[in-house]
Amino acid sequence: MGLHWHRVMHAKRVPEVRKSDAMVTRGTGWRRTVWRARSLTVPLSVALAAVVCLLATTLPGTVAPGPAAHGPATPARLGLAVPAAAAYPLAPASTRSYYENNANPRVLSAQGAQAGRAAAQGLVILDFGRPAFNGVADGTVSFRGHFVYLAWVARGVENYIRSYYRTAPPGTVLDVAIGTNNSCSSLEPCGALVCGCRYEPADYFGWGEALAATVEQVGAWSAALRYGMHYTDLVRVVAADDAEPAFDPGFTNTYNVLAGYATTVGGAQPAMVDDGSAEPFYWSEDQLLEVAYGFRPDIPMPQVYFPHQVTEWAALVRYARRRYHKQLLIFGVMAETGEGPYAPSVAYANMLSVLARTTHQASIPWLSTIGAIGEAGAPAQAGT
Repeated sequence: MGLHWHRVMHAKRVPEVRKSDAMVTRGTGWRRTVWRARSLTVPLSVALAAVVCLLATTLPGTVAPGPAAHGPATPARLGLAVPAAAAYPLAPASTRSYYENNANPRVLSAQGAQAGRAAAQGLVILDFGRPAFNGVADGTVSFRGHFVYLAWVARGVENYIRSYYRTAPPGTVLDVAIGTNNSCSSLEPCGALVCGCRYEPADYFGWGEALAATVEQVGAWSAALRYGMHYTDLVRVVAADDAEPAFDPGFTNTYNVLAGYATTVGGAQPAMVDDGSAEPFYWSEDQLLEVAYGFRPDIPMPQVYFPHQVTEWAALVRYARRRYHKQLLIFGVMAETGEGPYAPSVAYANMLSVLARTTHQASIPWLSTIGAIGEAGAPAQAGT
């Protein structure tokens, strides 16, 4: 990525952002914003790293992570997987992401084995549902409405990774995102500090901290497994948030999760992938940028399920160029499963076409399709 916004944050942990503080991001609120940059290692196993770096250097106005000698910010330099078989500007091979019904270890293991046998590379998002707290511990509310402890999520993702390692060919590289969203449901509007949903956390900042701790824990486990078993594959663990403005018009809850996560990881890694939307009239442009690029771990992977979503993300990229004179890179496209008028390949092509005209971005490294358990090509759900 060419740049990142990072808001100045208090050193002390704050359990929640006051409404008056959240309003800072409206209008000209970016006056208190500073630019930060990334400087991370490049995995040698990624075959297209040099190509992506070369493309990034051609982008006018791209901001380098740290000293100029470190080179431009790219997926490889951020320590993220680029599918080696991709023939840019054609769409890279799509990975399979999931809306999880629970954290059943057998189901997650089957998903990981399927990804391994397909030699999946790039990014996979395992979305376990919205943030939740049951009075005892942090968790999520799954897409079947069940409370799922983050400890169960960690065990499930570990099973996914273990099966991927066992079945993938040598030398593959995959980022596995522990995903959440900022939604209660389409029938329960948000806007206040809490949405009034069952198991709604009172402290979203603290929930973001708990998510970061879970991601780091599973990431350390994956690294230890790879080392102990002498695997040549590489699986890294990151986070993802399907952040949609319509589900949190007040913005505060979404902001606090990202702030808690960023404070805990303390740098650019593990990444936080924004696989949400950018519909207008709920958040300001600066708030949309805050979610997609505002904290050091943040990177955007827009969901492109319908044609208007391409237009909305392109408008945000143009706003950043016009208002801040910055070129923003899009890291991936999240499409929905199935074929039809907006199949994944069409979503990717249309997004890239708009970016090429707007910022001269020559490729988008990631493509993933997401769907519910039991859809075509997905392992069936066992139990609840």
